[in-house]
Amino acid sequence: MRKGLLTRIFKYSRIQLQTKRQWIQNLPIVTKLIVISFILIAVPLGIASYLTFTSYSASIQKNTGKYQMDVVKELMANIDTYMNELNLLTLLPYQSQDIVKYLESNKGTETTITFDDRVTVEDFAKRVYANGRVDISGLTLYRLSGGTYTAMLEEQANYSLKKVENEPWYQKVVRTGKVVYIGTYNKNAYDTTNQVYSFARKIRSVDTGRVLGYLVLDVDKNIIRNKIETISNDKKNIMIVDGEGALIYKSTDSWIDLDQVQKYQGTGTVIYKQGQDTELLSYYTSPNTGWTMIEMVPLASLLQDTVNVRNYIILIGGVCLLLAVILFTALAFRITNPIGELRNLMKKVVLGDLDVSIPIRSRDEIGQLSQSFNIMVSKLSDLGYRLYESEIREKNAQISVLQSQINPHFLYNTLGSISMFAEIQGNREVVKMTNNLGKLLRYSINSHKSQVPLSMELEHVMGYMAIQQIRFEDKIQFQVDIEPDLLAYSVIRFILQPIVENSIVHGIEKGSGYGTITLSGKKQADTMVIIIQDDGAGMSDSRLQQVLQKQFDFAASEEGTGGHGLMNVHRRIVLRYGPPFGMKIESIVHRGTTIILTLPLIADELEGGNLDA
Repeated sequence: MRKGLLTRIFKYSRIQLQTKRQWIQNLPIVTKLIVISFILIAVPLGIASYLTFTSYSASIQKNTGKYQMDVVKELMANIDTYMNELNLLTLLPYQSQDIVKYLESNKGTETTITFDDRVTVEDFAKRVYANGRVDISGLTLYRLSGGTYTAMLEEQANYSLKKVENEPWYQKVVRTGKVVYIGTYNKNAYDTTNQVYSFARKIRSVDTGRVLGYLVLDVDKNIIRNKIETISNDKKNIMIVDGEGALIYKSTDSWIDLDQVQKYQGTGTVIYKQGQDTELLSYYTSPNTGWTMIEMVPLASLLQDTVNVRNYIILIGGVCLLLAVILFTALAFRITNPIGELRNLMKKVVLGDLDVSIPIRSRDEIGQLSQSFNIMVSKLSDLGYRLYESEIREKNAQISVLQSQINPHFLYNTLGSISMFAEIQGNREVVKMTNNLGKLLRYSINSHKSQVPLSMELEHVMGYMAIQQIRFEDKIQFQVDIEPDLLAYSVIRFILQPIVENSIVHGIEKGSGYGTITLSGKKQADTMVIIIQDDGAGMSDSRLQQVLQKQFDFAASEEGTGGHGLMNVHRRIVLRYGPPFGMKIESIVHRGTTIILTLPLIADELEGGNLDA
């Protein structure tokens, strides 16, 4: 059941496809040309416009990404320079023997700091604040044995027994000997706007490598913003995170989730989608600090120029497409209008109006087709006139035959009396001549057939040659070589006797008076070929050309109305059977003439009754 359903669906789909294909094939040519031209123009133009827009957009993204990466690297390099200077500041304790001694002392249990230690620490703090390169807003010096000295800029320093092990950042700093970013803090617990970045370093003994204490430097949070604005005056979406993903700086409140920051390590530019917004994101990780700077540019603003370019491309493409369609439409109508005019004239020709002609406006294929149509109509008109002339001639011949039948029995009886009288007198030549002449008269007068068997036409020619041989006292020899299979096929009446007569009159009589006429016939494929050859005077090349030209001249023949001359035989064959059939003439002067008749093989059928005996 399922197979039958699939078969019906397949047949239905095939029928629908064939119907649509036939509908397309039946569309007017002008519609096909317009649709095809539209497709051939619109598709490449659309593809070219799309590729231009996409390549331009990709180029903008690539160049912007490269520029954005250069900016990020430059900003990061500036921050690295600042951090290197900050790193040098954290090494100042190693340059002061007094600070090292302070850190090595075991006075951590005392609640107050001695005067000498305070002077030492304060001098160290002044040196830090007076470095001239990094704006330090505060420092904290932790002594591992105990005691913490804190000095904030423009605030009074204080000393406490706060242990460094209790600080939240302790585990982070104790693992390395480098400067470590430990977070962002408020300088004043009650003022959240005054925030600082804090950096810590572990201080070791140069001699023993033992940890002596920790130095924490506070930097105003605006320092990094100022560094970024120094290089980039325009407002940018910039974010800085440390190696563990902790946020150090961001320029706006709306930013990517910190959970996703960890995957942006190293160097690169990607397309980042967050909600409905799409950003071009460039990131760079500093090899010095391990910090990663991320900058994002909205693609909407970035590709604003490409949108304008796209609109211009669409506008220009639409105008070009419209102009091309108008041009091709005009061209299609210019091509199809002459074809339509030719079609209308052909309809008139079909209805019998041959007095039509199409003007030729060009020499292209349409012009050549119009010229061929005019020639065809002219030939059809000429052929109609020839057919009409042939019918008139045939009517005249029928009238002549009727006139000759006024009293045929009188002629037959007279010829019979002459034959009997000659028989009594013993004159065999007269008897033979009168008998053959009677047969000729009967063949010419009493038959209503337009076609007869070849055997009957051959009998007529042999009777005619019997009379001529008596007349010329056997100076003319007549030979017949016809394939027996051809005798049953039909031929047009009176096509052989005029040719044989022409061989006698124009060939043998104009020659030596002696000669031989050969009549042969054979079958070639689906045609009958009859050859009449004589060895008479022949014709020169110029005379043969004149005869061949008359062969295609359908004007009235020189023999007069009702005559069956040589050219009339060819015209009758062509008019009945068509141009492939007819007569061919070959002749050599003083050597004779050969006439070749090509006829179709038509089985004999009764036409107009039997031939009178």
